[in-house]
Amino acid sequence: MPNSTIGLAAAFFTVLVWTISTFSFAHASRMTHPGTVNRIRLLFAVIILTVIVCLMGSVWPWQLLQSVQSDALLYFGVSGLIGFTIGDTLFFTAFKILGSRRASIFTCVAPAAALLAGIPMLHESLSATGIVGMLISMSGILMLSLSRKEQQEVHSEGHGVFWAGVVYALLGAVCQGVGIVLSRKGFAAAGSGLNAVHAAWIRIFVGTTSAYLVSVRSTPPLRELSEAIANTTLFRKLLSGTLLGPVLGVSASLLAVQYIEASIAQTILATTPVTVTVVSALAYKEPISRLSAFAVALSLAGVIILVWRDSLL
Repeated sequence: MPNSTIGLAAAFFTVLVWTISTFSFAHASRMTHPGTVNRIRLLFAVIILTVIVCLMGSVWPWQLLQSVQSDALLYFGVSGLIGFTIGDTLFFTAFKILGSRRASIFTCVAPAAALLAGIPMLHESLSATGIVGMLISMSGILMLSLSRKEQQEVHSEGHGVFWAGVVYALLGAVCQGVGIVLSRKGFAAAGSGLNAVHAAWIRIFVGTTSAYLVSVRSTPPLRELSEAIANTTLFRKLLSGTLLGPVLGVSASLLAVQYIEASIAQTILATTPVTVTVVSALAYKEPISRLSAFAVALSLAGVIILVWRDSLL
């Protein structure tokens, strides 16, 4: 099978599993504190990925960090800290306030954030076409944010202040974009000897460790874990979301970045808000206004222009 086919298949698979996991984590975030959701799903993910990577490489767990170059460890580690510890906690808070459909739209900001971070770190360039793409994408998000109907619906749901959710979602998307850039730097430093699953394990291992170090004084880990397991519905949501999101989704997304151009991968991954919106309407009977649908389409169009800016020129 050609490498490009593997990369494309991995990217589309990522969209599929991220779409499903979005609803799992959104529901879980409304059942307990978003920080709890993030920590427990990272803990589940690092345990599952440790077993997988050790079996794949025929190594012991304590050898997983020894076999990776120090520069690559640094980049993947900081990527995990920014993307998982900080970014996903912000995003789960946005899920709690805005719901899965509204919050997912803000992931369109991630490619723009990745590009802006990539200018100094990866020596990428931003043309006038790229600026137009970013402005179009942001206009779609701004359109959704200024919708009185969306604001009223969030207010009536009673999970938090609408604009606070917007800020959390935007900051979470920026962290995602920066995390992707750092992961690319990690792959460049590691060379060809590091596979995507091992790279995902490094990111999640550091993200899990830092998440628990930050919260250990305020929230006893064992009590938090036991309470989550005791709640059958919450546990099921967390486990299914973990398997689909951090385990399968993150690994597949890094596999996609390895085998196809980053711009193509970003374009495919950026369609996640569209699939989430469609599932919200079909499976959860959530009414989608024309303005919301147009905002999603506009944001996605801006992302496509942004990542394909050189070809368009």
